[in-house]
Amino acid sequence: MSLASVALASIVPTDLTGAIAVVACAFLVLFVAFVVFLALAPVVSETWTERLHATPGGSALEAEANEAD
Repeated sequence: MSLASVALASIVPTDLTGAIAVVACAFLVLFVAFVVFLALAPVVSETWTERLHATPGGSALEAEANEAD
């Protein structure tokens, strides 16, 4: 057996429960990283704050006050 196959065999889980746990942990790490990114982005970048508070340039879904009867 080569070193790569031995290392792969020791990393890859052999049962279904372990495989599900590894996938769940990976997605949990991705989700936490995304939430941390959203929390820290306005602190790091001033333009990010401007983008979050920007008003849409297109037409609004609500009717304007002067357009109503």
